[in-house]
Amino acid sequence: MSGERLLPAECGRLAAELRELKDRTGLSLAALGERTPYSKSSWERYLNGKKLPPRQAVGALCRLAGEPAGRLLALWELAEQAWSGRG
Repeated sequence: MSGERLLPAECGRLAAELRELKDRTGLSLAALGERTPYSKSSWERYLNGKKLPPRQAVGALCRLAGEPAGRLLALWELAEQAWSGRG
């Protein structure tokens, strides 16, 4: 057992949005790992809903995609609340 837990259902939307954004960049997971402070395996976990990404990872992906970060960071806030049990 890896110790990772599945994200709450509310967080699925964030993972889906991040996958779409990653696909728009045309970058592979390895390329994301090279261009951000987060590893290829971390990106795999974030994009597949295995782990909530850090807020900074969401911002980094938005920058790479040329996407204004406001909407996705607001979605991250909701996902983080659900993940932490505060939502």
